[in-house]
Amino acid sequence: MELKRGNFLIFLISILFLINPITENLYENNAVAFMASHYALFASGFWFGTKRMRIQSIPWIILGSIIVVASHVPFVFDLTSRFEFWRIVVEILLALSGFLMGSSLRLGSKLSYSLFGGWMAGDTSLSAAFMLGDKAYVYPLSTYPDWQIKDAGIFMFLFMNIVAFFIIMKVLIKVFESE
Repeated sequence: MELKRGNFLIFLISILFLINPITENLYENNAVAFMASHYALFASGFWFGTKRMRIQSIPWIILGSIIVVASHVPFVFDLTSRFEFWRIVVEILLALSGFLMGSSLRLGSKLSYSLFGGWMAGDTSLSAAFMLGDKAYVYPLSTYPDWQIKDAGIFMFLFMNIVAFFIIMKVLIKVFESE
């Protein structure tokens, strides 16, 4: 599959839309927007990764997974909520993580289903921690008050389940069509 210039341009525009002084100010003050940007950055990278030649690469998938998990560890999360430089570094790494996974995964494989399950488990755990007001993610460690972290947890839980519903429905439709 040849990488088209238009795909790169779409990817670049989406990254510039998500990482700029206006949105960075929003992320610093709004936990829901901050978490939504994580989904969008990863998805942009993943989409762009699927547009290039596929190479099954377990080390790239592992590295991509490590980046995603590490960016949501309380210390890193709190660091990125306070300091724009580190927030931008993590945002770029999230897009890179999506790219690594998108270009390395063969969708519909057992590995992709396993990673999907891992994402569901990890995101459910993080959204539950947010909804319960885990003190490691709120002010004074981060810039976000307790209520914003709880709202972010609700957003994450709803978003994750909507995405999961559509992915599961697509898989089921594919299974029923093949019979």
